[in-house]
Amino acid sequence: MRTTKSIYITLFVTIGLFLSSCENLIEVNENPNSPENVSSNFILTYVLTNTGKVVYSLGKDGSKIGAAMQYMQAGTNEGATVINQYAWTQESWSSYYDYLRNNQLVYENGVRDNNRFFQAISLTMKSYLFGLMTDLYGDIPYSDALKANTGLYFPKYDAQANVYKGILADLKEASSLLSSLEAKDAVSATADVMYKGDGAKWKKFANSLRLRYALRLADKKAEMTALGVNLDTEFKEASTLAFASNADNAAMQFLGTTPDNSNPGGLLNAANPNLLLKPGKTLVDKLVTLNDPRLQRWTNPVQRKWDANVKVVTTKTVTNIFGENFSVVYVPAVASSADTSLYVGLPIGMSVTSAISYNKGNDVATYINERNPYISYIHDRYRKNTDPYAPMDLMSYSEVEFILSEAASLGIFGATDAEGHYKNAIHASMDKAGVFTASSFNFDTYYGQNDVSYTGASNKQERILEQKWISSWFGIQSWFDWRRTGYPTLKTGALAQYGPALPIRYIYPTANLDPSYIVNYNEAVDKLVSTNYVPSGQSKDHHYSKMWLLQGTNKPW
Repeated sequence: MRTTKSIYITLFVTIGLFLSSCENLIEVNENPNSPENVSSNFILTYVLTNTGKVVYSLGKDGSKIGAAMQYMQAGTNEGATVINQYAWTQESWSSYYDYLRNNQLVYENGVRDNNRFFQAISLTMKSYLFGLMTDLYGDIPYSDALKANTGLYFPKYDAQANVYKGILADLKEASSLLSSLEAKDAVSATADVMYKGDGAKWKKFANSLRLRYALRLADKKAEMTALGVNLDTEFKEASTLAFASNADNAAMQFLGTTPDNSNPGGLLNAANPNLLLKPGKTLVDKLVTLNDPRLQRWTNPVQRKWDANVKVVTTKTVTNIFGENFSVVYVPAVASSADTSLYVGLPIGMSVTSAISYNKGNDVATYINERNPYISYIHDRYRKNTDPYAPMDLMSYSEVEFILSEAASLGIFGATDAEGHYKNAIHASMDKAGVFTASSFNFDTYYGQNDVSYTGASNKQERILEQKWISSWFGIQSWFDWRRTGYPTLKTGALAQYGPALPIRYIYPTANLDPSYIVNYNEAVDKLVSTNYVPSGQSKDHHYSKMWLLQGTNKPW
């Protein structure tokens, strides 16, 4: 990994865009103009905002994971092969290590200044970033990863089990530090763009992450026990200290004033609105069937709707449950195959030609490829520089409730009241989406549907994971949950490059040719297990190979 000083120019530019004032942030160090002594407040802002952006981009903006979980599909040729057909290639992890190097400075400064708050935040974000990386790739450089200043440029890849062990240990230490804060342990509310210097909320975040990883490792309990990790204790301790409402959510809003602090889909980052991405038919059809109002937060109605009840082409104003108005052209339906829904998703894994013409029927008009009006667009808010319903989410109260519900339903970790937590989780997701601003929506009526209620499900875990998948709209945790459980049961399209199965890991970045790096890389790849979807003769460093977390579990397939 590189030395720490090479990123400071970028660091100061980035955090300057996110801070409205820095006058109260330079008091931490005697010389705030020296990169050697840069304020931890500045660095913290850089770490938080950039972590938020990278997580947002992993799930949204045409991501691999967003497509794999069938939240969206690409409607034209730009990236369609990668997105719709899972032709995944290498992903760089340099940005993760960039943020981790800076985060390490926050920790070191916290130790130097005896500031337990900074130490705890740094340990939490270290756990978050390393946890994300090992979730994506498998074995990763971890214990020796941030030691370039000692001359260690090619760190070993730690075994995934040991990475998780370290993560849980750091989160427990962070929680302990946050339980003993004193007045001197302060973090600027301006610099802490997520929790405004609220130590109680950081403690809840650390413990919520402990829950996430305890459940993720449930099928590896015996192996973690052999490493000295008691998942039962981790889960039980954390469950009483985790998020308790949406007010605790680990989330940040885009400011929307410059390209750097705006939604990547907003006009400050794109001269033309991004209409290439369409909501996936799998999710749209599920939400339509359930009459789920979150559909109307996340997608637009079609611009031209096939309708058997009109005789001539008629333009109408459609008002959704939230009072938003859309102009929709109603067209007489002449074919039984026409999708006459007001909300139409793009089927999974279609060819570019098929996607361009999908649901056009006998309409011979020529439309710009990305603007087929018979398919819904993702909601306009994702083409704005900022929107309250399109934040950078790191973790939510809804996820915590789903974790507690699933553990209770499986009878593990001493968790109880599966239905109560399940119901709370759905309610929290809807509240986060602003559903209850619509007076016409009745939650009890929604929950009472046989396809939603906990008691109506023959497979309780599948029911919980289906709703968790919905609630994770454009997020990444649903992919990790699907890998662990096989739920929801998602089917690929006919053109899936290595199908018929969804990918299960990210491929390591392109290997550095230095012999020391190659040795470490090859050792990590050797521990991967090829599946039947990895073509003969190809490297095990493949997006259909199983990392340690999935080996021996028969999951997700």
